[in-house]
Amino acid sequence: MKYLTFNFCHPIKGNACLTMRSESALKCHSMMIDSKASNFIEIPIDNCTTGKWSAVLNWDYDGSSFSYTKYFEVQ
Repeated sequence: MKYLTFNFCHPIKGNACLTMRSESALKCHSMMIDSKASNFIEIPIDNCTTGKWSAVLNWDYDGSSFSYTKYFEVQ
């Protein structure tokens, strides 16, 4: 199984949205993310077709909202 992996400096709980960047109608594959106590997130990308994608992670921590975008390519 293929994954995108992220390691944060604090636990995160929120959502992730995977979007194929070449599609004209942006379809988001949304999922909940929770690092629990490990600060480590793995997002499965086996269902992503060949092409360029973006993963947008959104979460709240200690009263603040955060967002992180990762661009990746599936071959």
